Amino acid sequence: MSLKKISLLIGFILCLSLFNIHTTSAKVQFVDVPPSYDAYEEIQYLINLGAIKGYETENGTYYKPHQPVTRGQAAKMVVISSGLQPLKVKQSSFKDVQTGTELSGYVERAVKEGYFSAFKNGEFGPYVNLTRQEMAKVLATAFQLDVEKYANLTVPFKDISPKHPYYKYISAIYYNGITKGSPSGKERVFMPESSVTRGQFASFIARAKEEKYRLELPVQGVQVPNEKDAIGTVAATVDYLNVRTSTDTSTNANRIGQINKGTKLPLFEIQPGWFKVMYKDQYAYISRDYAQVVDEAGQPLGKVQKHVIAVGKVNVYKSSNTNSKVIGSFNADEQIPVYKTVGDWYLTEKDGVPGYVQASATKQPVVEKPVDPPVKDPVETPPVKDPVDKDPVVETPTYTTNTIGRVTTNALNIREKADATSNSLGTLNKGEIVAVHSISGNWANITTKNGTKGYVHKTYLKLINQKGSPVKDRVIIIDAGHGGKDPGAASNGAVEKEITLKVATVVKNRLEADGAKVIMTRTGDTYPTLEDRVKIALNNYAEVFVSIHVNSASNESAKGTETYYSVAGNVNIEEDETLAKAINDQIVKNADMKDRGVKKQDYYVIRNMILPSVLVELGFITNPEDRAKLTDHEYVEIFGDSIYKGIVEYYQK
Repeated sequence: MSLKKISLLIGFILCLSLFNIHTTSAKVQFVDVPPSYDAYEEIQYLINLGAIKGYETENGTYYKPHQPVTRGQAAKMVVISSGLQPLKVKQSSFKDVQTGTELSGYVERAVKEGYFSAFKNGEFGPYVNLTRQEMAKVLATAFQLDVEKYANLTVPFKDISPKHPYYKYISAIYYNGITKGSPSGKERVFMPESSVTRGQFASFIARAKEEKYRLELPVQGVQVPNEKDAIGTVAATVDYLNVRTSTDTSTNANRIGQINKGTKLPLFEIQPGWFKVMYKDQYAYISRDYAQVVDEAGQPLGKVQKHVIAVGKVNVYKSSNTNSKVIGSFNADEQIPVYKTVGDWYLTEKDGVPGYVQASATKQPVVEKPVDPPVKDPVETPPVKDPVDKDPVVETPTYTTNTIGRVTTNALNIREKADATSNSLGTLNKGEIVAVHSISGNWANITTKNGTKGYVHKTYLKLINQKGSPVKDRVIIIDAGHGGKDPGAASNGAVEKEITLKVATVVKNRLEADGAKVIMTRTGDTYPTLEDRVKIALNNYAEVFVSIHVNSASNESAKGTETYYSVAGNVNIEEDETLAKAINDQIVKNADMKDRGVKKQDYYVIRNMILPSVLVELGFITNPEDRAKLTDHEYVEIFGDSIYKGIVEYYQK
């Protein structure tokens, strides 16, 4: 080979080497974003997408992560990240965005796709800082999150009410692991009007686009009451009427407010002794003794003026409009009471709730002429007997125990009789021990260390057996989550309601074998409502409540066991936490599950209990490894046995 050819070859190889070196070092390195920066990986991800370039200076390229991101910058970043191209227009849609500029193409595209709206008066506001509420809408829309799915779920942010105009977008990014807000004391806030930094926005985009960057997904919350679903209206008839989160009157811990005479609240359900209402954007309860149902005009029904007959099935509407909510119906030929005529409508009531029926759907009753009865020989009238109550008498269970009780709250009254209104003989404080002689319903007959004898509400005692099984005679509710028309989560043929019932049955059998009094909220494929589950516990004088569930997530990598307890108005919070930790640890150890820990969350069935109550998420049905265990007979036994052991451990502490 000639010297010239060798020289050319060497030169080609050197050029190739230089080219390769340039290619591997082409990745932008920001001076102010070191590898230790929290959002380093997310920012590098957006660099690779071409969504960010930074600011070039003679000292290097800067990203300026702590500066607020503007609406114009955000438009460009999100359009590129969502895989779209700038939109060229002949005439700008905004007077502050010049046609033909790079900014124009990204702004026009972002607005056309619905990511942004105009800022004000025909302006886009490209140099105005992006707010967190705007960020929520931009990301939820650009990355096609199902905002309606999350529109009625609760969020943990105390500064975001369900009536907030951006609520559904904020809820969507929260439940998709894009943001969890900021701590504020013991609560969390979203700060909707605050600006978003460039570093934060890079993280948010990366999480919205790529699941591996997302935060741990929260369990979906309870439904927020929608006033449109109310069946009527109730009004207080006294001042200072307590509003409670549950129907328990033995404590004020569940009291969330008071209303005065004439105050009206949306009505959702009528229960024995209680109205279920909406108060400050949440479900609540007020006593039926001190409130009344009122009509559309805010007035009580008054007296029945006449009766009409239903012609076929007749719907009862919430208001005198066929577009309003149907709150009930009358069957053909059923008699309908009429309280007032309002145009073409009759004001009536169905199941105690005022409503309206169309007059045209009714007919006047036929009045028959009286016929004189035939005269009969007088018959001796049988003697009148006193009426007899034929309803069965439900006896409150009473049993003698060889048990002590540890007080779980302060200022617990010792009553002279098993009645919250009887004389107080003194009080007990948290941690004190009493001898328990017998239990009747919710009341324990006790003797204190000073010899005082009386009764205390057993909800505030941890009952500890001195010999034999720790759970003997303990009243324990096992709640198999979902059921009937509500299947719960499902994946690859596995269904939550089936898994929870199998595990719950194992727990029941183990506890009963040890002498516990176990009540299941369901024993088959039925659907007790959340309210029903709470009532079952309260009506059976429960001492512990365990609700069993299966988790799910959009990211199938999410896995493991977690257990929840409620903190809302909970005087037994330490007992709840102890029970939750005992059960969670047993499942993690025995079923070899990832430990997602014990967490605080105010789910309905545990929020409305004052007794020790927990909600167990066994594992993720959407994760292949967890699902294999959840559907395996051997592991169903392990899950059930672990919950049983956790309850036993709780009573041994």
